Parts: sequence; C-alpha cells; structure tokens
Amino acid sequence: MKIKKVAPVVFLGLIAVPLFAREEHALVAHPASTRAAGAAVGLGVNLPLVARLIGAGPTLYLSSVDVSNHNATATRVDFYLDGIDIATGAAVSVSGFIQRGSTGLMAARSTAHFDDFIDTLVNAGILPASIEPDGFIGSCLFVFNGYNKSGQGSAAVRFYNSFSGGTIGQALRGHEMSNNEPQKLVASFYDKRGQSGPQLYPNMFINNTGLTPSGAAASGSIGVHIQAYADSTGLATGVPIDTGIGIGQTIGVNDLLNRLQVPISEDTVIVIVTVTSGNASIAGVSAQVDATTRDGSTVDMARADF
Repeated sequence: MKIKKVAPVVFLGLIAVPLFAREEHALVAHPASTRAAGAAVGLGVNLPLVARLIGAGPTLYLSSVDVSNHNATATRVDFYLDGIDIATGAAVSVSGFIQRGSTGLMAARSTAHFDDFIDTLVNAGILPASIEPDGFIGSCLFVFNGYNKSGQGSAAVRFYNSFSGGTIGQALRGHEMSNNEPQKLVASFYDKRGQSGPQLYPNMFINNTGLTPSGAAASGSIGVHIQAYADSTGLATGVPIDTGIGIGQTIGVNDLLNRLQVPISEDTVIVIVTVTSGNASIAGVSAQVDATTRDGSTVDMARADF
C-alpha cells in the first residue's frame, strides 16, 4: 500500500494564505454638522478625551480608538471631533462617518480600529497635517444611526506612549449619552511625590459634551468652577479655578494639586467641578500619573447630584 506524501513546502504555503480577506474600515468626511443634530438620530457614545500631544518627559502620547457595531445589521456611524490645536489655540471641529467598502455603512458585528486616530484623520484629508506637530486635545462623539438600545454600539480610546521597545497606556470606555447627563462632577485626587511608594501625581480633564442634560443642542461655551476640599478637614482648600470650555472641547488641568495651590501638607483632596454658566452637560476624567515612567491610570469622574 502506497502512502501519499504531501510536500512540506506546499503545506506551509497553504497555511500562510489568509482564510478570509476583508476590507478595513475608513474614515470619510461629510459636510459640517453638529453634535446635537447627530445625537438626535441614534445612539450617541462620547469619548471625552482624545489627544495627540507631547506630555511630560517630553513624551509623545497617541490615541488609538476602537468603534464597534454590536448589532446584526450594518448602520451608518457618524463622528464629531471637537477640540483645539494646542500650538495655536485655534478651535478644531470636523465630522464624518465610518465605512467599510463603498456602502457608507459600518458592517454588522464589526470593529473599526485606528492605531493613531488623529493620524488617520490626517491621512484621510479630514485634519491638516500641521495638527500632528502642533498637538491636539478634544473629544469625539460617535452616533450609531437608528440605534436606541444600550450596548448596540460602543467606542473606547487608549492613550499610549512608546516605552522600552513596546508601549504603555491607559484606556477609557465611551459613555452612552442619555437624557439625564450631569452638570456637576466629583473625584478624589492625590499627589504622592516625595513619599514612600509609587511617585504619583494627578491630572484632570473636563469635557463640554455639546449637549444639554436632556440631550438637546447646547447653546455654546460653558463656565466651570473647580474647587478642592482637604482630606484632613473636609473644608475648601487652595485657590479654585474658574474657566470656560467651548462646545465639544476638553480642557486639561495638569499637576492638579499644584494648579489649585493646595498646601503641600495636603496630599489628598476631593475635587468638585460645577457648571456655573451655559447649559451643556459635562464629562470628566481623573488620571494618576507615575512621575518616573509617565504611565497613568484613568477613571471617569462621578456625577455629583448633590
């Protein structure tokens, strides 16, 4: 009995061939539109912080973004990116949609992944090339047209930098917008530099969502009041900050305890951020950063209904 032999080179060639060929998702510009107009037609998922910038070190931080259509049908997914050019201070506002192929739709049960979201927008001709050396900070709202149930779509962002031949970073899950969004946020922050243990310091980011608490179009910029409260006494401490935030824009308050002029004897505070003018809701991110590695951990700030 003869045994048929298969040449190894042929076998290896076969397993090297991809089983399925697929087109990648792409970002496509569409005529200028507003966040409020988009949020009115589907499920809105807001990423309150998207950035490409030079941080402490100096270290280049990039944002990778994942957008997922969990549903069994294809749908149009629009995006609304707002923020500022860090070098010039100019407002940035662009919009578009995600598609696979030429349908103008995002495929059913698929995920669009962008390693460097800002660079992808530049390569698509949606943002100018100057934004990369200038730096960008802002937010992005994704709208899954026709969807109205929680979980039908999602978005997430990972902020990362190169380190020791790889990358280190932290991630945020996008927030599903509702008809009950906050105008007051709270979180605890601490600065452990100079003490035993990890050398951590805090940053904070506040986003004007561009939508009112009920989900309607916001009228414009908002004013916010940022106040720290000492862990030792529960009383207000330091010097509060009052600042404005444009629609869709995100402000960063780096080295937070120093910026709030909290006494050095207080290493832990609770910070409350309150909208004092304007009618937009807000979102916030607290970050604790390692002073040595520049690695950080991020969490959403909590709504403060009190």
